[in-house]
Order: sequence, then C-alpha cells, then structure tokens
Amino acid sequence: MTAAILALAAAVVLAVASAFTKRLVSDFAHRQLIGPLLLLNALLVLPVAALAHWRLSWQILLLHGLSAATLMVGSFCVIELFSEGTAAAVAVGQAMAPMPALVFSLILLSSTVTGMQALGDVTVTVGVLAALGPAFGEFSRARAVALVALAAATSGLLVVLTKLLANRGAGIGEIYVARTALAGLAAAVLVRPRDIPFRALPQLTLRSALQTGYYLLLIAAVERGSPTTVQTLAATTPLLLLAAGVVVRRQRPSGRITFAALAVVCGVALVVS
Repeated sequence: MTAAILALAAAVVLAVASAFTKRLVSDFAHRQLIGPLLLLNALLVLPVAALAHWRLSWQILLLHGLSAATLMVGSFCVIELFSEGTAAAVAVGQAMAPMPALVFSLILLSSTVTGMQALGDVTVTVGVLAALGPAFGEFSRARAVALVALAAATSGLLVVLTKLLANRGAGIGEIYVARTALAGLAAAVLVRPRDIPFRALPQLTLRSALQTGYYLLLIAAVERGSPTTVQTLAATTPLLLLAAGVVVRRQRPSGRITFAALAVVCGVALVVS
C-alpha cells in the first residue's frame, strides 16, 4: 500500500478513536486516563514487537527517549483539549501538525520542501487558528492556542522522529512499543490513575485498539513516504468527524469549525498536488 492510502486510513481510524476519547474524558478524570491508555496501547502491540529483531544503538535509544517524552507531552495537551472541546474541534486543532512536521523535516531530515507544500501547510494553520476561539468552551483563546500549538508541535516532531528511527532500521513494533510504554509509565507516575475503576477496562481497551491502529498506520506511511505529506493527509480527520456529526447526529458544525475544515482540505490539496 502507498503512503497516501495508509495516511488516509490513519485519518479514518483517528476519527473513530477521537469520538471514543471524548466519551472517556466525559466519564472519567481525564488526566488520569493518559497513563493507562498509553500502557494499554503498548501492551496490544507487545506480542508482535517481542518477536521482532530490535536494533539497539545509542542513537536509537536516544530517539526512543525523545519520542516517549514528545508523546507524553502531546498526550497531556490533547486530553486537556478534549476536556473542553468537541472531538471535531480537537481534531481541527491537531490538523495544525503538518506545519511543525515541515519545519522539523527541514531541520532534522534536511528534506526539500516545494513552494506548494509550504503554502498548503500555511493554509491549514491559518484556518485552524481562525477556528480556535469558541471551539474549546471555557478555555481562553490564549490557552487554546498554546495547547493546540504545543500538541501540533509534538505531533509534528513525533512523526519526524519516527522517520529517523525507520531510517536507522527500527521496525514498526519496536518504534511503537518503546515510545508508548515509556510515555505511559512516565504519565502514570506523574498523574496516578487512582480514580479509574477496573470496570472501565473494556472501554479503555477499545479506545487503545483504535488509537494503536492509527499510530501503526501512520508509522507504516512514514516508512514509505515524506513525513510532511503523511502528516498533512492524516489531517483530514476533522472532515470525517464533521461529516459524521451531520449524517449520524444531524449536528450542524459551527461556521468557524467548518471554515477550518475547508482550510484543511485546501491545504492537503496543495501539498499533494
């Protein structure tokens, strides 16, 4: 399968996972969910990763550590946004990730970027920023912008770190399990999941399975293509969530969110043109 198809499939899976995440955040102490969810993510892929050949050098270990720290920070930002925004609003915020992915690709991968790719990423970013004001309930615009910017930066950096690991021969299972387990342990230590009941395990496992599917598809896409293009195609998630809201729940999205989603479409078209 091509990188484009895998990235678009990842966007579909993330749309479903986002809806489940919003439900969990509404039912439980949201910050306490991060550690258990990340650890479940790693556990689901561990049997496959255990059978793979792991390449361990100091460069790979350093990249695993940086990836874990990046994933943990990004997870806290995203779960905080879910506590106040709809799944579609959070997905629109995450759609800013192509811009930092482009920047980190230039810095860390010495990638070449065309003018159309740069214009597409700027279009996505401008549209998202225009929608941020009322999209996150009680959050101030400054706080919403800060959280979205940090979430986007960590998402963009994570996809570039993934490419660096893949270039050094690390496999999908190794990349995913190492960073997710380390991030989950760190998150559980920082915010202990005292109030997450055992009865929540089936719900947490289902969400982890969806989120794991998203990340594995994204890693496979990055192995085959440019991190910037892959991240931009994955940014179509908000369109899928908006469409689901209209078709399934007959829920009309706000004008600002719709504008941001259209900006994502235009930006994606420019990047892949």
